[in-house]
Amino acid sequence: MKKISLITLIGILSTNANALDYTDGNWKFALDAEGMIGFLEPKKEKPMFIDDWDVKAAVSYRLNRTQRLGAVYSIDAACVEGDEYVHDAFVLFEDRTVGRAEFGLTYSIARKMGLGLPDVGYLRINNKSILQNKLDLDKVLISDTTATTGHDALRLNLATVSTKYGQYGISVAGPGGDFDFAIDTAAKFKQPFGKLKAAYSIALSYMDKPDGYEESSFTPPITADWRGQIALGANLQYNSFVFGLSSRLIYDEKPIAKTNDGLVLGAGVSYDLLQSSVSLNYIYSDTNIFEHHDKTTGNKMDSDYLHTLITSFRYKYTEHTALFMSGGITDTTPFFAVGIKTEF
Repeated sequence: MKKISLITLIGILSTNANALDYTDGNWKFALDAEGMIGFLEPKKEKPMFIDDWDVKAAVSYRLNRTQRLGAVYSIDAACVEGDEYVHDAFVLFEDRTVGRAEFGLTYSIARKMGLGLPDVGYLRINNKSILQNKLDLDKVLISDTTATTGHDALRLNLATVSTKYGQYGISVAGPGGDFDFAIDTAAKFKQPFGKLKAAYSIALSYMDKPDGYEESSFTPPITADWRGQIALGANLQYNSFVFGLSSRLIYDEKPIAKTNDGLVLGAGVSYDLLQSSVSLNYIYSDTNIFEHHDKTTGNKMDSDYLHTLITSFRYKYTEHTALFMSGGITDTTPFFAVGIKTEF
C-alpha cells in the first residue's frame, strides 16, 4: 500500500512539474529529474516493484552570441545498480555554427548518435534493460543495439553541429578505464521525403586491450587483445508512425575465460494518437557467433541466444506525467509491467 500511495502522490505532484531553470546575465543553471515507479509480474510469480530515475545538473556561461562554456553532472538508477555514482561528469565548449566538444566522463559519440528502437514503455530496452535484470534469465545478453565503450574513462568527444542533413563525430578515451584506449567514430544522416522523414546512423568502435571491462549486468567482464564494433540504425517517420531498425556487431580478439561478443538485432514500430501511444519491438541477441576458444586453455566458449518481444501502451496524463503498460515474452518467460513516469 505504501508503494501504491507513492505512485499516486508522484502523479499528483507532477501535474505542474517544471525543471529548475535559472539565468543570471551570461550564466545559466538547470536541474532536470525524472522518475518511474511500477510493478513487473513475470509468469505467475508475485509482482515485484520496479523503479527508474535520473537527475541531471548543468551550468553554462555564454561567451558571445554563438559560443558557450559549460559543465554537466548526472546520475541515474542504472549507475547506482552497478555501484557507480556518476553517469556524466564533463565540461563542454559549444559553438552553434561549428559544433561541440566534451571532455570528462560520458558516453562516446557512437552511443550518443546511435538510433535505438521506438519503444513507448519505460523499461529501458535501449539501455541496460530493467526487464532483463528483473527476470534473472541466467543468460549472457547483449542488451543494447547501439555501440558503446562505457562512460567510466576520461573521454574527448568532438561533434559537428547538427543540421537538417546530419551530424558527424569522433571520440577518444583512455587510459583510466578497463582498457588502454578506445576510438569511436559516428555519423547520422537525415533525409526528408515530404511527409516521410528518414534518419540513418553508423558507428565504428575500437577498444584496445580490454581488461575486466564490463558493459552491463547481463554480460561477464571481458579480457581480450582488442574489441571492435559496428552499429547501424534506421528510423523512418510517416505521420504518426515511427519504424525503427537497429543492429550491433561485436568482435573480441583472443578473449580469455568468457566472451560476450556477438550480434544483436532489433526492429520496432510505434504509433501516436492524441495523448496515447503504442509500440511493438523485437530484439534478438546471440553471443559467441565467432566460436571463440579460450586462448589460455583452448576450450570452446559457451554461446547464448535470446528472443525478446515487447509491446507497450502509454497514456500522457499531463504534460509531465505518463501512465504505461508493457507486456511480452522473453523466450519462455512471459511478463507484464505497469507504472507511472513523471518529470520534475
